[in-house]
Amino acid sequence: MASEIQFNGPGTGLNCYALIRNRTGAIWNGTAFETYATANYSTYSITATEQGTASNHYAATFPSTIAAGIYSVTAKQRTGGSVAETDTTIAVGDVHWNGSASLPLSDLTTSGQLGQYMPMRVFRGSMVQSFPFQLVSSADHVTPLTSGVISGQISRDGAAFTSLQSGLVIAGYSEIGLGFYSVNLTSGDLLANTIALTFSAVGISGGGADRRSFVFVTQRTSGQTV
Repeated sequence: MASEIQFNGPGTGLNCYALIRNRTGAIWNGTAFETYATANYSTYSITATEQGTASNHYAATFPSTIAAGIYSVTAKQRTGGSVAETDTTIAVGDVHWNGSASLPLSDLTTSGQLGQYMPMRVFRGSMVQSFPFQLVSSADHVTPLTSGVISGQISRDGAAFTSLQSGLVIAGYSEIGLGFYSVNLTSGDLLANTIALTFSAVGISGGGADRRSFVFVTQRTSGQTV
């Protein structure tokens, strides 16, 4: 992939670049995220190239070695012979990164359908068999968690979280592989207009998983009015 970072500049023919920070404020130095240091500033810049000959629109490639997540991006205009902290900031924003490409809204949960990576229509009060979800290790937030003892809860229409009808813990869950699990969502589980699901786990051999949550609006079937 390429050109995942895009921004408009104040003019054409400029020397522009981008800086990437993670959720804790550490900055990408070309190989890893580190605590910001003025002396290392030259290693932080990712060169941006203007599209066309005079478009004022610049693009840079998001490093493919960065793990999936949400990252803060700052676009700067180089004003001297080399990048410097005093360079002008011309744009700021976030990149939602799935590990290989930016994540468009069409990949996220929409009304009655989960994202493109696991399409599934969800109807109000209709059972969904083998609802899939993935859990990753809380140690590095990337490695798939296998052989997990699963806990899952559900909130319907903003009410308090309760157990899924198919079971709160491992009974009712199936491990698919590569950190993926599945569970049957009963018609009672889904008898609501809005649904919040949350799953967590501990590994049989130790360690835990990041919590995985889903929020969606169910679709009504013919004749349903509430």
